[in-house]
Amino acid sequence: MAIISKKEAILQLGIDEKTFDNYFRIGGEVPCLPRIGNGRFKFDDKVLNNWKLDREYRTVILDIADYKRCLDFALAQDARAYVASDFGSGRQREFGQKITNWVKGQLGEIAVKKFFKEKFGTDVELDFEIRDSIVPQDITAINEKGKARTPRIGVGIKSSKPKSVYLVLGSNEIELPERRSDVYIFCRPDLPDDHLLRLTRDAVLSFVKGEAYYETYKNEIPVLTPMPCEIVGYCEFDKLEPATEIPGQKFESGHRYVIKTGLLKHSPVDWRKLIGRL
Repeated sequence: MAIISKKEAILQLGIDEKTFDNYFRIGGEVPCLPRIGNGRFKFDDKVLNNWKLDREYRTVILDIADYKRCLDFALAQDARAYVASDFGSGRQREFGQKITNWVKGQLGEIAVKKFFKEKFGTDVELDFEIRDSIVPQDITAINEKGKARTPRIGVGIKSSKPKSVYLVLGSNEIELPERRSDVYIFCRPDLPDDHLLRLTRDAVLSFVKGEAYYETYKNEIPVLTPMPCEIVGYCEFDKLEPATEIPGQKFESGHRYVIKTGLLKHSPVDWRKLIGRL
């Protein structure tokens, strides 16, 4: 065992300082040694490495075919004039934000499906149907020996940005029994904010070629590539607590139900127990 500083811990984990602080100070994910008085935070390099390996174990790669399936779903949702508001407010989202949020949510579901299949040999079916009413359960069936059966518990799969360290659910999702899931899984798909621009890169560049500033950005737009998605962990619905705000965000219309990521179950043993309940 070697005792290392925060700066050394950041280098060992290979993440930027802001992400580290989110995971460590706010989310409580990164393990730290007991702090003595007002002394600086110190870390056990072996414990950190185990955390890093566990995080890599819970991360799957989503390919372009996965993204295409999710974009198709998002565009279908938009075409049916589904109204989506900013989370925690009544403001209607603009097109790009709606599409991004829908794509991100479906990417998280596909990531869970891949994770269960790759790590535990469990094949689940997802709800990718366009419906008129809300269906709270995201895992619709378990495939066993060529047959599909209904899960024994309800599972909701939620996604947010890579730096997010709180699972946040609307009050109706917990307080209304018909909307509630027994277990919630939290995912962090690394979907680029400019994914639509990356996807349409060639068409956009062709359209603006010859304009005044074309030369300044023509080589700056990246292509869309496969993306990682971390399956952060899960919790039972009764572990979520009501709150009117979380660090950096105040909910504008009433309370939400939240849990920080450091409290989610995430070990291989935990996942096997969850799959056993399915």
